[in-house]
Amino acid sequence: MANYPQIDDCSGIWTLKEVNDAVMGGYWREAGSRAVFAGGQTPTSQDVIDYVTIASTGNAADFGNLDSAKEYMGTSHGCNFTRAIFNGGELTNVIQYITFVTTGNATDFGDLTQTTQSSATACNSTRAVVGGGYTPARTNVMSYYAMASTGNAIDFGDLTSGRSGPGGLASPTRGVWAGGDTPTIVNIIDFIELSTLGNAVDFGDLSEVKGGTVGANASSTRGVFGADRNPSPDTNLDYITIASQGNGVDFGDVTVGRGDSASANNSKRALYSGGMNPSNSDVIDYWDINTGGAASDFGDLSVTRHGIGGASPCHGGLNDGYQGTK
Repeated sequence: MANYPQIDDCSGIWTLKEVNDAVMGGYWREAGSRAVFAGGQTPTSQDVIDYVTIASTGNAADFGNLDSAKEYMGTSHGCNFTRAIFNGGELTNVIQYITFVTTGNATDFGDLTQTTQSSATACNSTRAVVGGGYTPARTNVMSYYAMASTGNAIDFGDLTSGRSGPGGLASPTRGVWAGGDTPTIVNIIDFIELSTLGNAVDFGDLSEVKGGTVGANASSTRGVFGADRNPSPDTNLDYITIASQGNGVDFGDVTVGRGDSASANNSKRALYSGGMNPSNSDVIDYWDINTGGAASDFGDLSVTRHGIGGASPCHGGLNDGYQGTK
């Protein structure tokens, strides 16, 4: 029996006794509940990384700094159980990462296949796929890398159309991108199977067009997109069932309409932070992914800004940040 049984580094079938022994023995590793928010614009580009504990409410605290001031990094759900990974931003190809359980500055990971900003990331526990962005032309390129090791990204395939600022999210098997600017703001939803390379396929349409870095949160079954600049700041949230195909359905509203915000979540609670409306915001909203409805106030960022990247080690692509059988 392995010392640290967990879905991202072990295979095979576990018996109930083995799971119980691991949990009771204290060596079944648990996913954290920390969300990080990195970079952004005040309007000056920022290198700040701050964090909150998703399960509680309160203001963000300082985590560390990026390698340099950056805005519009492709980071939503760009993480596994241990690392948050920030892609591009400020028209660079740099990939950098932090380790969730410690505070400190970001470290170099490798390079994307192209210089970009305003891309979106979908990932499970092993693979991250970065799609879309602004190069400064809108791009449909998807590239991928294995998150457990460092290194450069490799070509994955193409989105159905080139666009910047889509929202990206995932289940453990499927990655989904929605909305964005072509430069016309669109309601397109694309999806891929994370385990195989190839081009994205049409999923359906959002209930309205969404652009300006679309927010995205997910459990392992449900994805929530928005709010955004549509083209003015909008409060509307849409949801989809990730395992099926179809159009977005009204979910509820954030407390204040704004775009260019950052998303992070665990299996139950979604966070939506910062943005602009048209001035910069430090507001962090939260809502229950499974029930829908209006968002509530969570707290404030440490720095008021927009164009932020967000990540957490317990999103839907990680099987809801599986905590083990208690």
